[in-house]
Amino acid sequence: MKPLFLLFIGCLTTQLVNAQITITSSDMPVVNDTLRYSVANATTSSINVADSGTNKIWDFSSLVAQTQAVDTYKTAASVNAIYALTIPSGSYGYKAGDSLPGLSSYGLPVTISNIYTFFDIKSSPSRFVADAFAAQINGTPIPAKYTTPDVWYYFPLTYPHTQDSSNYLLNVSVPGLGNLKQTGYRKTRVDSWGTITTPYFTAPVSCIRVRSEVHEIDSITVTLLGTTIGFQRNFVDYKWMTNSAHYPALWVTINLASGKASSVTYKDAARRLAVENVSSPLIAIKAYPNPVINGLVNLEVPADWKNFSIELFDIQSKSVATFNNQKVLNIQSLSSGSYMALITCGDKHGYVQLVK
Repeated sequence: MKPLFLLFIGCLTTQLVNAQITITSSDMPVVNDTLRYSVANATTSSINVADSGTNKIWDFSSLVAQTQAVDTYKTAASVNAIYALTIPSGSYGYKAGDSLPGLSSYGLPVTISNIYTFFDIKSSPSRFVADAFAAQINGTPIPAKYTTPDVWYYFPLTYPHTQDSSNYLLNVSVPGLGNLKQTGYRKTRVDSWGTITTPYFTAPVSCIRVRSEVHEIDSITVTLLGTTIGFQRNFVDYKWMTNSAHYPALWVTINLASGKASSVTYKDAARRLAVENVSSPLIAIKAYPNPVINGLVNLEVPADWKNFSIELFDIQSKSVATFNNQKVLNIQSLSSGSYMALITCGDKHGYVQLVK
């Protein structure tokens, strides 16, 4: 009977290792968390997000870190005392971006830096929700609460999971300038479960995968100029989430327009990187002739950008055309007007405003 008993114990252990897990509010970041993550090359990582289902075995141990960063979660007051006057004391957040680049190409007299997103989980532990925004706008600290909060997750998260959907709205009034507006729609569901291996989780660890599809429009209105500029963002976040980690084991963002990964990050420890300082800001791309003549325009894309995508947006921030690996664009079919071209090559991004 002993061999059969050992076999039974072995099977039971395997089932326990691969058992489904549940993600709750206790698995979310907390105040004073310093969560380190690595950024891998989105072009060469070859992650198949269609690989979903039950009892999956995901092996991403070959991911290579190009850069690293740390998200530090702080209270609004610890970031800036002024923020505490508007943002609830129970909220805490992290720096979502150093700056919002590219605005000068529109001739807008606006600089936006030190951008923070704040979450509220204490007042509603059944969900993880972005409820406030703060940034330095033209050098002035501006905080604002969401008119309609952005609910990232409803707890508990487990498989199978009925799809959640929510709308969100942020309207930021900027004295002497105008306003910033963010309106969006989020659909979230748990689409698979299994185990995951990464350079950080060197042994398989149980996880669920959360899929969030987001459709968002960000706009800036400058009252004195009577100008409103909008940017459309349509993407899907895939997050492999484990218990007690406070950051996804793996986080992949897919651009819905191109169907390609725009970022790949994963929870990690500090390590010496094989490649240093490879990340780059949003860069200005030259185009000629501009205004466009006969519907044809040439883009001076960096020589080392071998595999890139281009998406054109009109003045209402609607996506009107996409191209792949083309340095000469034919936009004869588009109406006369101004367009923004966003060029993506892995984790590098460029832009240029075109006039037809």
